[in-house]
Amino acid sequence: MSDTDHDRPDNNRASHDARDWLVRLTSGSLSAGELEQFKLWRDCRPEHRAAFEHEKRFWKQLDRLAQPAGNVARQQSSGMTRRSLLGGGAAIAAASAGFVAAPRVSIWWQADFIVPAGSQRELPLPDGTIAAVNTGGAIKVDFRVGLRLVHLLRGEAEFRIPPAADGSPFRVAAGGGNTDMSDGHLTIGNADDLTTVAVVAGHAAVYSPLAPDETVLSQRPYVDLASSQQTTYLSGANPGQPGAADLEMLLAWRQGKIIFEGKPFAAAISDIGRYVAEPVILRPGIDRDLAVSGIFSTAQPLAALQSLAKTQALSVRRIPGIAIILA
Repeated sequence: MSDTDHDRPDNNRASHDARDWLVRLTSGSLSAGELEQFKLWRDCRPEHRAAFEHEKRFWKQLDRLAQPAGNVARQQSSGMTRRSLLGGGAAIAAASAGFVAAPRVSIWWQADFIVPAGSQRELPLPDGTIAAVNTGGAIKVDFRVGLRLVHLLRGEAEFRIPPAADGSPFRVAAGGGNTDMSDGHLTIGNADDLTTVAVVAGHAAVYSPLAPDETVLSQRPYVDLASSQQTTYLSGANPGQPGAADLEMLLAWRQGKIIFEGKPFAAAISDIGRYVAEPVILRPGIDRDLAVSGIFSTAQPLAALQSLAKTQALSVRRIPGIAIILA
């Protein structure tokens, strides 16, 4: 028996394990403890890391294949009846699931803390900061000498920040920009390339675009935020001028609520979709810009989806573990 033949059973086991981990990582339901188990598995043997990289490449190939499938579905949609659309929902959902797999894997690979769909977590950081992370959120802690750096990779988080003994600033890197604060209370959300920063108490400086670890700031333009002020910025763009922050709406999730006031339909569905494990798919032809308002419970996201669906006479069909389809 050759060395290659001798190793094959272990390699097959590593491939199966890698595939299982990848499925669990992209499901959005892994706990912080399970993520640590994954990292230990990945790092304990070179063949584990190699198998996981191989599976990631395979999923990315599926990702590239999923987009043409979505295009075909859109081209055929004008001739679809409601029955045929729902009957083909599993195929459309599978393409969508393939499309979102690669970004999710990238986030899970980087993150130190990930919050499963429908949950919230309060995380004590090394400096005494309390980070509250909302559903589907992911952060990476990257403290270093002279800089308390946290990456908000996805979602929204609230930070209660104590002053550092050495005076080092606390920085949240999100969406290609940075928010610096010495101490205080702020909330940051990142979705669809738009980052929203609001100060609850204290002062913060918001820089964008800027590398997360950049420390030479004297020539960098920034926006200064005082208590109850907010700004937004798109990835690669400068932050807007400070404005009054609607803290009740921005922090509604801390009270178990989702609040919309004149929000476009598709954006509202996307927000609620963060509270469910499956991707939410809108059929073609829906008025994505219809303004909707309401107050919903984070504990009942399906009921919230059904309420919003009624504004366009849509039905909601859930395919457990695959997708939720509004058609």
